[in-house]
Order: sequence, then C-alpha cells, then structure tokens
Amino acid sequence: MTKKQLIDQINTQFKGNLNTDNTCFASINKSKRVWWANIPVSKFADEVHLLLADTDHFLWISLPKGFVRDLASTFRIREDKNAVDLEISADKNTRYLADVKSGGTGFDFRRYVKEEIRY
Repeated sequence: MTKKQLIDQINTQFKGNLNTDNTCFASINKSKRVWWANIPVSKFADEVHLLLADTDHFLWISLPKGFVRDLASTFRIREDKNAVDLEISADKNTRYLADVKSGGTGFDFRRYVKEEIRY
C-alpha cells in the first residue's frame, strides 16, 4: 500500500485529516528494527502524523501541535537539514515505540498511537 492509499483509507475509515504535507511514512530499516525519519522542524507548527509500516500492519501515530514543550530538548535535531531525526524502536522486546536515536531522550510514542491498521 502506498502512502497516498493509506492516507486515503485513514481519512475515509477514521475521518482523519491526513495529507502528504502533515504525514510521514516509514518502513522498518533493513539493518536494525527501527523506523527512521527526518521531519522538518517547521512541520511541527501543526499536527504531525506518522505512518509506521510493519510486516502485517501500519501504526498511525498522531502528534498534536505542542505535544512537547521544546523539540530540541526532546529529540535530536539534524542541523544540516533543520529536521527532527527520529529512530523509533520496532523491537517489541526492547523499548518498543521509543525514540532510540543517539542524542535523543528516549521519547515514548505509545500514548500517541491512534490506530493499528491491519492489511
């Protein structure tokens, strides 16, 4: 399923407000069990959605505007891209859905999971 197809499904089935500008799509990295994404800091001025693909489902994570007080003290910021550099654990045995990026604070995304969508 493509990013656009998944966005359309969520918007129809769950009455979401996702679009290609406010939504980031990530698959599990081949070398280690993490979802990796670089999201421009400017996108966090509004709600941000993460669609995380696993082998048999997607997780829809919805991050409301202002979900953290300060992005730079919560996440690693790539200065060369002015982007939040996320590495979210996909390992259900170790820190599942926590930001495990070096320089991050281990932020736990579990409370922001809106839906698990099976396929």
